[in-house]
Amino acid sequence: MRNISYKWLSLGLLSYIASTIIASALLSIGVVLMFDDIEPSQLTIVEPTATIFNVAEPLIGFTVAICVAYWIASKTLSCKSNTIWFYAGALSIYGLISALLNPNDSFVFALPKLLAPWIVALLAIKWARSTQA
Repeated sequence: MRNISYKWLSLGLLSYIASTIIASALLSIGVVLMFDDIEPSQLTIVEPTATIFNVAEPLIGFTVAICVAYWIASKTLSCKSNTIWFYAGALSIYGLISALLNPNDSFVFALPKLLAPWIVALLAIKWARSTQA
């Protein structure tokens, strides 16, 4: 396993998980404060809050994934590292686990969880190359 920076890979994965948890918690707190007439246990079921969660959660995940991927790519691009591809693979495994834990979701919702990390990695590499001087 040459050309992999395990330091940046582990920091990136931990940053992704921590950032998504914090952003999701802040989203939940905001929704609870906005819709104080709905019980907190019913927020993901009752409209309009269910729609807010259905739209905001994937946006949080994608935004954090692209920012962390850019960070990893900018730190490891100079040494021709494959770390960003391992990051994409780890996020794909994370998406696969998520899809398996939610068997009620259709294939249409599971497929982006597997493919998006690879697109994120490509975008992050292009972004990092364009900003490197």
